[in-house]
Amino acid sequence: MHADQVALREEERIKRAAEAAEAYERRMLGEEEEDDQPEDFYASQASNLRDVWTELWGDDFGSFDDTTLIDPMRFTDKAPVPSYACVLQTLQVFSINVAAIREGLKWPLHVYGIVAVRDSVDHNRNIMFNRTRDNYQILTEKDSSLVLTGPSRAVIVLGPVTLEVELKLKGSNKSEDKVLSFIAAGFDFHDYKDSRLMNRDCPSMLSTLEFTFAYVVRSVEATISVQVTEGSWLEDFHGQVTACTASMGDKNFVLLDSGDDKVPVDSDGTVKLSRRVASVELAGELAVYVRAWQGAGDNTTEIVEDKVLFKPKKASRSYGECDVGFCKMKFTVAWSLLSYCPEPRRSYHERRN
Repeated sequence: MHADQVALREEERIKRAAEAAEAYERRMLGEEEEDDQPEDFYASQASNLRDVWTELWGDDFGSFDDTTLIDPMRFTDKAPVPSYACVLQTLQVFSINVAAIREGLKWPLHVYGIVAVRDSVDHNRNIMFNRTRDNYQILTEKDSSLVLTGPSRAVIVLGPVTLEVELKLKGSNKSEDKVLSFIAAGFDFHDYKDSRLMNRDCPSMLSTLEFTFAYVVRSVEATISVQVTEGSWLEDFHGQVTACTASMGDKNFVLLDSGDDKVPVDSDGTVKLSRRVASVELAGELAVYVRAWQGAGDNTTEIVEDKVLFKPKKASRSYGECDVGFCKMKFTVAWSLLSYCPEPRRSYHERRN
């Protein structure tokens, strides 16, 4: 192929990609005319997401199914801190729950599948929830919240953030499984100057999902870990670890909730949190709460609570302690600035290959 033909094809590819990117942003943000929107708008978006994503970012960021390779704590121990690391706007997901079901569905629901967010740093999946058919979660009318395990790193707001959902209901056999929710939705925050808490309902297929999230300005990433340092976690006590930031008032997000089960503690005392990454305003405060109780359901007794407060930093670590009577717990928060770039890009591609 002649050089001028190659240049022409590349020009056409770039033009198509630009047009697709513009259309993608409009679709993700729901900016079409109402008459142009299908009855199940979010499912329609989800159906097109893979092809659009591959056209726009497949050459640079691998496969549509790839998860982000950017780790948390990128700049926690990096000295000197590079100039491209800074405080940024982020998205903090508090909860995702099934707010409504229809088409004759009845509780409880046996749910599996994936929920992920994609930001403009690498456009890859940042997993929030991921369960196989054999590891489904049981949702009830009383407790319909997904047990979130992410994000694995802070979700950075640079343009729209895309929410991707594909949840299924487990039937008596695989042929009887049903799609509970199939969603691709865009979240845009360019009009907001301050941190704020928000809710958004997304109807699709057999359910409506309610997303509770926060837009956090001038934020840093906090990676939280906890270890029992004195005593031991008693087997007949259940536990919950939650966190909140000063700008969100008393709205907490769950890091661990054992429910009626045992608290997962390793042999060295490390408590295995379900989630560990949070976004915190640099000028704000992070509070971590521990709650322990005996009994199950409505028959709980001996509730013990404690909390520890942390002042955010640009790097390094902070330490604090909670005392629940039968044991003491050491909390470590690793602080890190953020970056728009999947730096270093070269090693990023090497890891893909």
